[in-house]
Amino acid sequence: MDNCDLIKKWLDAFGKDVDADIMEKWVTAEYNYLWHIFTWGNALCLEGDEARKAFDELCYDEAIKFYDGYSNKISDISIVNKISAKSLDEEEGWDVFIVAKDFSWTYVRTHERDMCGPYFAGKTSRFESE
Repeated sequence: MDNCDLIKKWLDAFGKDVDADIMEKWVTAEYNYLWHIFTWGNALCLEGDEARKAFDELCYDEAIKFYDGYSNKISDISIVNKISAKSLDEEEGWDVFIVAKDFSWTYVRTHERDMCGPYFAGKTSRFESE
């Protein structure tokens, strides 16, 4: 899967309810971040320690990992085994995205660390009851 396909699938999966104008202005426009779907776009997600807990409780063997998401560009796409929120918090660098291979959930640790995120989006009992 190339970068453009991965970005499109990720945005389609987690930003499907974000208004097109907001998506164009605050998410996919130059100098914006993909994770703005959770801040500017108000996409349904868990944040902070709730996000970490939901991510750590997931059962999966492999997921897709990528970095950045700035100006609609990503880098270093790889397949990773189960990883913890704590280990992602300790990683150097900017934004880290983990997404299920079927795009049923995603976890994003932002470079803003204490101000924005991390974010978890996907099926959780909290969302199912809303």
